[in-house]
Amino acid sequence: MKIPPIPAERLAPTATAFKSERDRSFLIFAGVVLVAIAFGFKSELLGQGQVWALALGLVVVAAPALLGYLRGSEEVPRIEHYIPVALGATTLAGLSLLVPELWKYLVLTGVFGAGFILAARLDYLRLRDEEKRGHVVLQETILILALAGAYLVIVSLHFNAILQLLWIFTITFMASYRSFRINGSAIATRRAFIFALFVAQVVSFLAWAITALSIYLVVNEGTFAVMLLFAWYINRGLVRHTVEDSFTRNVVLEYGAFAVVLVYLFVSSYQPGR
Repeated sequence: MKIPPIPAERLAPTATAFKSERDRSFLIFAGVVLVAIAFGFKSELLGQGQVWALALGLVVVAAPALLGYLRGSEEVPRIEHYIPVALGATTLAGLSLLVPELWKYLVLTGVFGAGFILAARLDYLRLRDEEKRGHVVLQETILILALAGAYLVIVSLHFNAILQLLWIFTITFMASYRSFRINGSAIATRRAFIFALFVAQVVSFLAWAITALSIYLVVNEGTFAVMLLFAWYINRGLVRHTVEDSFTRNVVLEYGAFAVVLVYLFVSSYQPGR
């Protein structure tokens, strides 16, 4: 007597669970490798230019790992999925030059690895329509931390004014584009590109104004980075709520409060008698 075959739907949960577990293991391995590369930024054998080159190499290594992990849905993972690791590599490269204590830098690389794993996992779930409500908050938190770190690095390393503005424009554009494509309702690619350019222009203009008025303003690196982050958050939020037609009184109060803090930081830094 032949035993009838087991229905395919009874086998599907086991196969799915195995695939998910395998994917998580691969992602953890990739995160450990990236942390090891990032820890190499602190080597005394590397000059400043070589550190930035190694940061680019970190992104190059992370790209195929992300592609291999995220691919499996109907569409190939787009550029927005690689932005967090690019911002993280920029932050770690700069912090390797700014943070003298080895143990502090080791902690920061560990945070980078955890952020890489978490962001990639959340992207994986989003591509498969398995995203939950709290995932958007986590994605937003990871993006804000990566962007804040990148801003702090750029303004602390004292590049020449033109290069600094180009850096600020680039990282603002990348963070804005990812936010419009990933965090919340996805905006179409072309519209997200245009909106990201708009936000990057506004934040870069603020950075230029602070730099141009440096003879009147006393702004330390931390305050400068916070002002840029507030400007990004406000303009990014205004664009998104305008597109989604989701303005409410609470939204207006939230962004109004951030705008008041931003204006206060700017005005409090003004010293006309300097």
